[in-house]
Amino acid sequence: MEQEENELGDVKFTEVKPVRLSLHLIQKRHINDAQHKSQEQIVQALNKITHLRLDRENIGQIDNLELLGDKVTNIYLQKNKIQVIQNLECLKNLTFLTLADNEISQVEGLSHLSKLLFLDLSHNNIHHFQIDEFPESVMILNLKENPCTKLPDYRGRLVQDLEKLQLLDEEKVTATEKREAGFVVSSDEEEEEEEEEETGVFVPSFTDGDTISTHTSRMLMHSKQRTEEDLRNHLEHTTELDNYREKFDLPVSSRSQTPSVKK
Repeated sequence: MEQEENELGDVKFTEVKPVRLSLHLIQKRHINDAQHKSQEQIVQALNKITHLRLDRENIGQIDNLELLGDKVTNIYLQKNKIQVIQNLECLKNLTFLTLADNEISQVEGLSHLSKLLFLDLSHNNIHHFQIDEFPESVMILNLKENPCTKLPDYRGRLVQDLEKLQLLDEEKVTATEKREAGFVVSSDEEEEEEEEEETGVFVPSFTDGDTISTHTSRMLMHSKQRTEEDLRNHLEHTTELDNYREKFDLPVSSRSQTPSVKK
């Protein structure tokens, strides 16, 4: 909201029109002293970005990501005005995407993201969804505070059709849920669940043999130590989102290119 004052001194507020995600916006958040760099230097800097942070920028449309290249693995677009998920086709290596707290009404434009592991669409306006619009690779999915969570068999439907799903709406997908969905549950998974019930700690095992197995086969994803504040705000702050991602030990590139977070 912008504040204006008329001749009588009365203050009124006007809605600020959402903006398109632009290269200028990316430069502002990610490239220091961009105005004094050559075009070639700017392009080189853009190609080094691995974590794209554009939260709280009043963005209404996703665009202009082609120059970022294949190095982008993490995108933070929470707390914007985005209504349509689009123009992500160029990000072949995206593993982490948060679009929480936007104005999205439909799940779309994601199925081609074959390496996506973490997807946060919480606090939007999604009433219905088609399962095939979610990438089959997704292991961690958050749809909390969307109308679709009230649909009959909402959770069972997602567990049944997203075979790799291990955490849904911040709750572990249990061995019982997997069995009910028709999946074969190994004895190791049964033992892990029994251990989790005793300790209160969820330590899932990933055996996809692909992206994250090179980093770890077991990781702490969801424990009692995660604060209630983090849950209430649904990863509101960018730094909290980053810590949440690291708890899942999702694959990341060097953090040396990670920009400072704008408060």
